[in-house]
Amino acid sequence: MRNHFKTTTAAALLLSAAFAFAPIAAHATSPQEERAAVHKMEDDTLSRLYAARPDTRQEIQNAAGYAVFSSGSLAIIWVSAGYGHGLAHDNRNGQETYMEMATAGVGLGLGAKDFNTVFVFHDPKALHDFVTTGLDLSGNADAAAKSGTKGGAAGGSADVLNGVRIYQLTDTGLLAQAMLQGTKYWRDSDLNGTGQ
Repeated sequence: MRNHFKTTTAAALLLSAAFAFAPIAAHATSPQEERAAVHKMEDDTLSRLYAARPDTRQEIQNAAGYAVFSSGSLAIIWVSAGYGHGLAHDNRNGQETYMEMATAGVGLGLGAKDFNTVFVFHDPKALHDFVTTGLDLSGNADAAAKSGTKGGAAGGSADVLNGVRIYQLTDTGLLAQAMLQGTKYWRDSDLNGTGQ
């Protein structure tokens, strides 16, 4: 019981600290600036993904929609936490939904890193559910994907949900394993306003 309390308390403290690592809208002064920062992050992330995996441009164009997130994460010994912003885009009607994400997990590690995640929704229902109710990956949702895999599997990507493929990038490039354990995604009520 005491260890659980320590873990919970440490996770809460780390999650609070992780807000300082949020690379997008945390330092913007208005909703308009935050939206502009999210769009710039989206453009930069997609450009990097297309450079690393040129085939993803057509995959995203042909999909029902996509979402792009930027997150800062902090890991200290056995607890990790992160926070970020993103945008989901519906290719069918052009609607955009601003979103937030947070992650907290238990595992060995020490350090901080920024990463970007791209969700490609091949299933329209999965996209609809994502933008309306969010996504809670509280369990172990890490998806192994070997970079450079030949054949049917796509190197550097992973299918974590039916009809959804993800790609994760860091400063060093496309990750071989998607790390989504303990991550939650939800609509940003401040940036979407009352009209969305």
